[in-house]
Amino acid sequence: MLELQNADVFYGKAQALHHVDFAIAPGGIAALIGRNGAGKSTLLRALAGGQAVASGARRLDGADITRLAAHECSRRGIALVPENRQIFPSLTAEENLRLPAAIHPPGYWTLERVYGLFPRLAERRATNGTSLSGGEQQMLAIGRALMANPRYLLLDEPTEGLAPVVVDAIIQAIGEINAQGTAVVLVEQNFKVPRLLAQQFHLIDSGRIVWNGGPEAIAEAQDRMMIGH
Repeated sequence: MLELQNADVFYGKAQALHHVDFAIAPGGIAALIGRNGAGKSTLLRALAGGQAVASGARRLDGADITRLAAHECSRRGIALVPENRQIFPSLTAEENLRLPAAIHPPGYWTLERVYGLFPRLAERRATNGTSLSGGEQQMLAIGRALMANPRYLLLDEPTEGLAPVVVDAIIQAIGEINAQGTAVVLVEQNFKVPRLLAQQFHLIDSGRIVWNGGPEAIAEAQDRMMIGH
């Protein structure tokens, strides 16, 4: 299980997360929902080790990993796909995909399986990152994270700005990734995506988790927070 326990996170003197308790079980799919600026991306970075936890704890399978850096969390099976994707623009799609395999042990996700998940990447394998479309870049960012064979995949706005047909492909891919045993934490403004995938929803407002529940109770959260249906 990957957890934040009573976590406080700051940007300088400004507090971004307040006493946050959050947990994702192995193999689950959890969605973080809320308004822009509510703290969703910060919570993902705190889970991945990219944002320091000032007080409280980050735990993995009960072990305290609060002070581990992001690359150390990655080696323990936590992968973040950030909103800005952070692919290497001067490298080809395949070169981007091969990078994690150099420092992570082999597992289920291989280059061939990533290409099976995203056939478009196989077609564009020799294309530099700068020449890929937005949808192709998002597929590449997810595929590169998978090449680290994570147990926990954290996705920050994976369908933002993408065409509906690409959104559908990303939704299908997330379902297939989860079916292979990878837990997913999903931040999305397009509520269609978590509604189709998530088993648990956590509502964030002003850096606090103010509600959580399953799919059957999500209508209450949508009404309270004015999230798009």
